[in-house]
Amino acid sequence: METLPANQAVEFLIREYGKLVFHTVYALTNDWDLSQDLTQETFLSALRAIDAAREASGPHFHARAWLMRIALNLVRMQRRRSALIRLVPFSQVQREDAEGASAGSDGVQEHASAVQPAGYGARMPFDPAEVIPEREAVRRALANVPETLRTPLLLSIVGGFSISEIAKILQLREEAVRQRLSRARKAFGQYYAQESGEVGRCEQTGHRKPIKERRPAVTWTADFMPTPSA
Repeated sequence: METLPANQAVEFLIREYGKLVFHTVYALTNDWDLSQDLTQETFLSALRAIDAAREASGPHFHARAWLMRIALNLVRMQRRRSALIRLVPFSQVQREDAEGASAGSDGVQEHASAVQPAGYGARMPFDPAEVIPEREAVRRALANVPETLRTPLLLSIVGGFSISEIAKILQLREEAVRQRLSRARKAFGQYYAQESGEVGRCEQTGHRKPIKERRPAVTWTADFMPTPSA
């Protein structure tokens, strides 16, 4: 990949890490459509910056970690934008939208479809996170974990990053990462126990099954698709 032109290199990254980026972003935003947009924006940013990143890092360029830093930064920027938008009068937003439409596109949208991860271009007929009750329990439990703990947990479990790699991505000490992962796993386990109790509610009688009667929780796949444990 080091010798590929930028557009081909990014196409390779989309095939290899498109799902990883999307599901990590989704676990942080809990918004399917927004996650599609931020995934697309991640690869657009990668297309613009990959040549400089490869030149700066040389043989030590690690594309997967570099992509995750871009995605996490975009999630943070989106939150700041959302906070600012809430402070802008709606009439001003309408006026700016109208001016932007008359001025035409800035060019980004013209190239968006070329680097968008396959399968995320159109609205899905259903949200996969709501199909399986166990998966929904995981989603709700994960959403309750504070983001400072959730992010390293996602990088570890979904991304498969080592503690040293997570430390570099998040610019933390390794010991801090270990502590956050320990707290994150404990918090997730507690929230999942509560949520899986809700999943175990008996639909016919309206009574909830005791948590201790439930099967072992779930295991996580590389696609952030939890499946029942054996």
